[in-house]
Amino acid sequence: MGDVTRQLDHRSREVLASVVGTYIRSATPVSSRQLTGSGGFSLSSASLRNAMADLEELGYLTHPHASAGRVPTDLGYRTYVRELMPSRPPGLAEKAKIETGLGAGSFELERFLHATSRVLTELTGEVAVVAAPDSAHVVLRSVHFTRVAERKVVVVTVSGEGLVGSRLIETRDDYSPEELQAVSNRLTADYGGKTLLEIRALLLAALQEEKVRFDAGIARALELARRVFAEERPGGETLVVEGTGTILEKPEFQRDVDSLRRMYRALEQEARLVDLLTDCLAGGGQPAVLIGSDSAFTEETGTAVVVTAYWSGDRVLGALGVIGPRRMEYPRVVPLVEELGRYVTRRLSEGV
Repeated sequence: MGDVTRQLDHRSREVLASVVGTYIRSATPVSSRQLTGSGGFSLSSASLRNAMADLEELGYLTHPHASAGRVPTDLGYRTYVRELMPSRPPGLAEKAKIETGLGAGSFELERFLHATSRVLTELTGEVAVVAAPDSAHVVLRSVHFTRVAERKVVVVTVSGEGLVGSRLIETRDDYSPEELQAVSNRLTADYGGKTLLEIRALLLAALQEEKVRFDAGIARALELARRVFAEERPGGETLVVEGTGTILEKPEFQRDVDSLRRMYRALEQEARLVDLLTDCLAGGGQPAVLIGSDSAFTEETGTAVVVTAYWSGDRVLGALGVIGPRRMEYPRVVPLVEELGRYVTRRLSEGV
């Protein structure tokens, strides 16, 4: 694709950028008369028609039905995003909305997922998706147990990044508040600074030790640890999707009911969305933009996806991004997604 793009002369690149930008704003095929009327070209309408015809022959533009206007192809959009679009960094108001929307203090995991996706869809006007941190690789800072009723205990875990998780567990035996405090201190000392994968391996080895059978205190502590770290956690969210109602506002889907149905069906498939975000992050630290035929998901739904990672040190914790029509407002959306990724990374690196 890069070799083909370099064949475009300066005039063709300007025309392509103008057609894509105009179509993004109008959602209607772009004619040479529109470009002439915009005042951005000194060329005649005939010269612009010829330039647009050349771009269509090269695969950057196409025209629907018998319309005289052109619309971008996937190649046209990709070239625009990678080489031609003017970037619009977030302004002070948008940065303030991120600060306000995500708040301060520790990130309770469920709140973190929902607040981030809500801010993202409000800022971009697109469907927002946020993938949770991979719990198996998150480092534990501390664990706390609190008795709330007979044989019922609330466990709160805090990660090294400040992410807070809590859930209620029912225990086989009853525990006093003093015993739970001692267990909290012991497990934090033994497992703090380790990932869930490391904790599970250490816990398995500890449960198999002979002395566990002869020390009731150790056995009761390890039983709580098993309930917290070794069992699968039901009901935990791995992905949050916000702003699906924005789809109804897009002309592309208003005109095509079948596309609308395909889009909603695809958004209901959580595992597929998680795979999509994971695939987008394979390219490294830069935001990934997939358009149309770039992936099975975007081709089937006729959409584009903009995704970036959020990090803790050199570890990718999760991903966030937006899904929208190929006619997405890339100059504004891509920098916003990137800014939110940087903000979340900074909060996590500070231990919030």
